[in-house]
Order: sequence, then C-alpha cells, then structure tokens
Amino acid sequence: MIQQMWFVLLPLLMQLPLSQEKICPRENSRIVAKIVRERIYPAFKAVKMSQTPNCQFALDRDMFSLQEGHKILEGSSRWTCNFCGKSFVSEYFLDRHFENRHMDQIRTTDAICLADVCDIFRCDIISGLSQPDYWDIALCMEDDMQELFAQCEASKALSLVNECIPPGYTKNETDTVKNQVMENLCSFLTCSKFWNTPYQEETNSHTAVYIVLTTMTCFGIIVYNFVFYNYFYSDLVEPSYDPSPRVKHKIKKFQGDMGHRETSQHHLTGTHFQNA
Repeated sequence: MIQQMWFVLLPLLMQLPLSQEKICPRENSRIVAKIVRERIYPAFKAVKMSQTPNCQFALDRDMFSLQEGHKILEGSSRWTCNFCGKSFVSEYFLDRHFENRHMDQIRTTDAICLADVCDIFRCDIISGLSQPDYWDIALCMEDDMQELFAQCEASKALSLVNECIPPGYTKNETDTVKNQVMENLCSFLTCSKFWNTPYQEETNSHTAVYIVLTTMTCFGIIVYNFVFYNYFYSDLVEPSYDPSPRVKHKIKKFQGDMGHRETSQHHLTGTHFQNA
C-alpha cells in the first residue's frame, strides 16, 4: 500500500517546481521588475527612502531574483547562465534552462510574485499579448478613462504605494514619493496613453538593427556570388563556332558613273573631228 502511494506521489512531487512556475509567470514578473527598477525606485532614492518589508513590489523578495541576477547578455542575442556557463540564443531558452536545471535557485522564504500586481502595471499590454484594434482606439471615452484614473489613485494603487512607504518621513517626502509613483502607475489611464508601452522604442530599435543586418547580409551574398561567377567562369564562356560558309556579296559597279565617262569621252572625240 505504501509503495503504491509512493508511485502516485512521486510524479506529483516532480511536477511541483513547474506548478510554481505556472502559478507565478516569469515573463510578467520580469516586466513588473523592469518598471519598478526604472520608474519607481528612482522616486524612493530621490528622498533616500527605503521600502517596507511587506512591499508588494520589493525586488529583493522576488522569487526569481536570484535566477534573474545570474543572466549574462553577451552581444545582442547570446544569453549565458552564470550558474553553469551554458549559453543560449535567446532569453526564452535560458528561462527554460532555469526551470529544468536550477529550480533550486528560486527564492522560497518570504518570497513574493511580482506578477500578482500585473493589473496595475498593465503587463498584458507591455508584453504585447493585448493588441488594440481600430474600434478599441476609436471608441475610447475620456470620461471613462478619467473615472478609472480616479479609481486607480483612490483604491488599489494608492494602498499599494502606502504599503511600501515606511513611517518616520515628513509629509513632503511622503507626498513626493506618492505623486511620482502614482504618476507612473495611473498616468497611462487616458485614451492617448493607454496602449503605449514604455519599452516600445527599445523594441523598435532592435527590430531596425535586425532588418538592416539582414539586408546587408543578403546584399553581400549577392555581390559575392556575382564576383565569384565572373572570376571563375567568365573565361570558360566562348563564342559559339558556326561551320557554315559565309555568303560573299558581290560589289556592284556604279553604272551611272561609267555611262557618264563614256558619254564624256564620245563628246570629246566628236568635238575633235569637227575641229579637224
């Protein structure tokens, strides 16, 4: 009986790390961490304020923080695992490598899932999973967006910020941090900004680089093949030999000129006899 239960529980225990990965999406957690690092942390650093231990977007409590810190980007598309030294062509395959080989490097004690606050950080829009169509943009109502903006400031976003601000700071310092954080969290609730992504320019720049490199590579291959063919095969191409004899064209004499000469000679002869 015990052996049968062990064979039943063993596959479930082996799938436990994968279930943790599914519960907390790594990609969404990475999006939140990037926004916090680049747009929210500077507001705290400006007034030299540290976050409270129960802050829901504290990066030092991120369950993937240890693995994310052991990623090395070499060049534009070479990702290396700093645990074992293996390299991959994209970050996606490096994430799968972490899931298969280094699940013991996930934080479990006092850890948080940054993807839990994706509704405030618009992870679906930033990741590109949610794309607007024509009617989403055309039928957007500013009054509805203003209502959402007021709810964002008064409800979840505000409580989220208040949890991260420790006591002992002046009202001016606290208001400064709140205003800057709320500006980054709720300022996109307008018809003109809702579908914008803060990393759109970075993505477009990488895409432009790939397009330019691909075009230059294709052009270089064409030029190389052209030069190679002319250098090695141009001497082998000879004009074709036609064995059939050529037709010789006879040169016709100009009859008008000869007739004119005979007439002139006859006229001179007749004149000579008359004079005689």
